[in-house]
Amino acid sequence: MRVFMALRTSFEVSSLISNMQDELKKNGFYGSWPVQDNVHLTLFFFGEIGADKSKQIAEIMDEIVLKSDKFSLTLNTVGFFPLKGLPRVVWMGCEKDEDVQDLYEKTNVFLKKRGFEFREKIIPHITVGRIKGVPKGWRKILSEMKHRPVEFKCEDVELFSSELTPNGSIYTLIHRSELGGLRDER
Repeated sequence: MRVFMALRTSFEVSSLISNMQDELKKNGFYGSWPVQDNVHLTLFFFGEIGADKSKQIAEIMDEIVLKSDKFSLTLNTVGFFPLKGLPRVVWMGCEKDEDVQDLYEKTNVFLKKRGFEFREKIIPHITVGRIKGVPKGWRKILSEMKHRPVEFKCEDVELFSSELTPNGSIYTLIHRSELGGLRDER
């Protein structure tokens, strides 16, 4: 199964992402757009792994996440990957992301001990869309996109499986660890 670890966002963030998707479509961008229920900030994408690896990840989550405090993030920037050439992903980024960086780094240390390899730092972002085509002047359109900063509370970390379908991804919760709190196994 395809598995990833993520922070869920708020309804306000999902609404903002939906509005940005509408604006991008109106300006001639086309691609695939995450549905509101699936909006999240990915911490780690594990790819295809078995149930045994998922269980190890859940144990790491409980060990690290339960010892970490809840925090808030503020979305305030629009960006895209890759930086050279045409964009494949348009995203919203966070300011003052020290708390998510700290959580990422602590978790990454334990994941490395279990054989997982990830980069040292994370660029915390929420995917607005996976871009398949852009209009002329796309760079200017993206640079002029304005929105108000939106803050959301990070209260737990969730582990999901992801099934790709022609109608979009279907996420199934595998495990939830509350920051500084309890765990919830599905």
